[in-house]
Amino acid sequence: MRRRELALAIGGLLVCLFLAAIDTSIVNTALPRIASELQGLELYAWVTTGYLLTSTAVVPVVGKLGDRYGRKHLLVGGVVYFLIITALCGFAQDMPQLIALRTLQGIGGGILFATIFASMGELLTPVARARISGLITATFSTANVLGPVVGGFLTDAFSWRAVFYANLPFGFLALLALWRAFPDTRQQTRGEPKPIDIAGAITVTAATVLFLLALSLGGRQYAWDSPALLGIFAAAALLVGLFVKIEASAVDPVVPLALFRNNVVALSALGSLLQSMGMFGASLFIPLFIQGVLGASATISGGLLAPMVLTMLITNVAAGLAIAQFGRYKAFLLVGFAVSTVGFALMSTAGPDTTYPFLIVAMGVLGFGSGFLVGTLNLAAQNAAHLGEMGVVSSFTQFSRSMGGTLGSAALGSILLIQLGPQVAAGTVATPLAGMRVPLAAALHWVFLASALLMAIGLLASVFIRELPMRRRHPAPPPPSPAPPRQALVAGSSPTPTSGSHR
Repeated sequence: MRRRELALAIGGLLVCLFLAAIDTSIVNTALPRIASELQGLELYAWVTTGYLLTSTAVVPVVGKLGDRYGRKHLLVGGVVYFLIITALCGFAQDMPQLIALRTLQGIGGGILFATIFASMGELLTPVARARISGLITATFSTANVLGPVVGGFLTDAFSWRAVFYANLPFGFLALLALWRAFPDTRQQTRGEPKPIDIAGAITVTAATVLFLLALSLGGRQYAWDSPALLGIFAAAALLVGLFVKIEASAVDPVVPLALFRNNVVALSALGSLLQSMGMFGASLFIPLFIQGVLGASATISGGLLAPMVLTMLITNVAAGLAIAQFGRYKAFLLVGFAVSTVGFALMSTAGPDTTYPFLIVAMGVLGFGSGFLVGTLNLAAQNAAHLGEMGVVSSFTQFSRSMGGTLGSAALGSILLIQLGPQVAAGTVATPLAGMRVPLAAALHWVFLASALLMAIGLLASVFIRELPMRRRHPAPPPPSPAPPRQALVAGSSPTPTSGSHR
């Protein structure tokens, strides 16, 4: 690709990433107003849960489809679908209708996330991706910072319906860039096309939905040891077993089981899972500590998160440039998990008497460690992948990251409720009374300690990851297998020798 076309294509991908990233943060700000006007407070969480279920479940299938049929039509079609459903969300008349539309919208979000990172893996070499990793982190950070601000302004100044329409201009901009500059990346194959692994696609999607559904219901609608919840977990486990059996014999599996034998890909996915679980604790429970334990306002809480975001961005840019220069990534994974462990350990010592300077230092440490991990894990996995499996590998790590957010929400939230015990009802934890400051601080101590343990496990896993030199070029695709001869051999005859048959 020419430099101008490549820049336009990468710009379109970044706009798509911004579109998908800002959607959650901008909508979450408007959720209280939505639940009030549509009179569905009891269904509050499902506006986000429905989106999460489908956006995570479709990722493995989308990655395989992109490897097989190319990503341009997936991207363009995914953006068009996402924009249509987003606009329809703004017309929802009640909560069940909005939840159904958000669940459908999640399919579009999953298509975008899975395809964007795989596309960057195809358009850019690992070294080139390392150089622009700061742009990717900056896109996420900008979306997370602007989302609540823009969402709150639109909700107060106009209506909660405006938060859905705000995404449309970004979508049209991304469509224009992708349609004009994004190349067709379909792999050329010879011979008969391989059969589509429909059974594998159905089982992996169903297993993911059931597992995420159980995690979403656990500790809220159902106790963790309730027969209904255990039944859902059992059904998900059975589907996972069936999926493994199907993939072992599939001609062209949705998720090749060989990925789990690739040391770099497998451990990068595990690291993505653990990092996402731990950092979800930071994004969800640090604001709860600042507002619930220290009694600060939401504005101060948002301001105190700035050091974490800023240091994350700076260290991510620095790590990307260093990886591009030296071609090594393992040291950044080790340092990232080690520093993140220290950051959460510092947060576990915080209490009602903690000062703001201490929090700024602790969150700066967390951002420093996370900046070394965000992007590096995906970069390491893509560097170990062949060009024809870039979508599957990228989707695998993205799937692990999405699952980590859900697991983090369930596991760390359960730790919080177990520690608080009967002192406060589940629905009032987010707005504790002044008298709850001490028990809430004690409960969050164990939450942050559990997050530190997750980072320590990630550090241990990173010790065993193989270090492959970062490629400065895409590997040449394997030569296609020759087509079988058209005419059948006559019985008893020998094939005509070719010029190279003696070698």
